[in-house]
Amino acid sequence: MDDEKQKCLKRLLMTIEVQNGIIADSKNFDNPTKDAFINHSNQIKELIRGKLTKAQLKSLSSEILTFWKESIGPEVELFWSELENKGVDFERKDELDFALQKGRFRRVNQGIDARKHWGSLKELNTISSRFSFIEIVKISEVIEKEENIRLEILKKSLRKNSIPQTQYLKFGECMAYFGRCKLFDKYFSKNEIENLHQIWRNFSRA
Repeated sequence: MDDEKQKCLKRLLMTIEVQNGIIADSKNFDNPTKDAFINHSNQIKELIRGKLTKAQLKSLSSEILTFWKESIGPEVELFWSELENKGVDFERKDELDFALQKGRFRRVNQGIDARKHWGSLKELNTISSRFSFIEIVKISEVIEKEENIRLEILKKSLRKNSIPQTQYLKFGECMAYFGRCKLFDKYFSKNEIENLHQIWRNFSRA
């Protein structure tokens, strides 16, 4: 095996080791999710036992890294920190930096994870080493703005007792956002929460 291919194999195995350790210790992932990660890792390990090319090894590495490049959370910060400590030099796609530069999150699940974890994330050394104090404040403002935009969409639907045809997908995202971030009780009464779900159900049957 040539040196470059051996390097690719070593980096892939170390990445799997770091991932599995973090997933096993995580308190933010449920058991089915943990099992899915471990099973996927085991499948990749089985593939590695065959005669793979350098390109195939790089492709498997990209497959493993997809989640860690596109997600936000304490486990993500720990993952990239541990890779760096082990000298594994994969390039990171930083979704928090994207939010800072664009003033929005690329996808709703990233906005959800940022809203859920930002309180603890912004205290981490990995965050303060990448972003200035002003940038951290700006990211906080992006998260707050996204919450307020979604709140207004839900309030508008409550007032009209309906969802505009063009807003159905956005409404669903807002419901998911508020549900996963546990925000409903912060802004709505129990009756209003039930009305929101009823509006959603009625639209689905239309």
